[in-house]
Amino acid sequence: MGESTPLINEGLTMAWIRKATLAVSALAMTGGSLAATAAPAAAVGGCPEYPIRKLCLYDSSQYRNLAITSTSTKACIDLVNGPNRMPRIRSYVNNLNRNAVVWKQSGFGLVVQGTIGPGGHSSDAGWDFGTAGAVCMGGVNPNN
Repeated sequence: MGESTPLINEGLTMAWIRKATLAVSALAMTGGSLAATAAPAAAVGGCPEYPIRKLCLYDSSQYRNLAITSTSTKACIDLVNGPNRMPRIRSYVNNLNRNAVVWKQSGFGLVVQGTIGPGGHSSDAGWDFGTAGAVCMGGVNPNN
């Protein structure tokens, strides 16, 4: 009674386990490749990233009322005297490959208020972000 009975055909059992493991692994890899080729997520705030990268500035929070877009990487956008006048930036998306520096009007002229890095975005930048100022890329200074 103390003896155990050996499994009949242990080799076949091990072969079946290996095949089952390979099948599960193949399914997992297929699922992973399907996930990798899924459609890309929608652009933040509707600001296009491809095929042309853009900086998008909105005069309302939550990416409403797109006021200014730019593809320039070395220029200044005058928020007050430009064609799309806006008193301040309420939300933004920077899909450019460089910083966008936000300048704000002060008693000393325009002063740097903040920097929007590549890929940066905010659905609510606050009430005074860039007030009566400019947004510059590529090291351009609006005071020059």
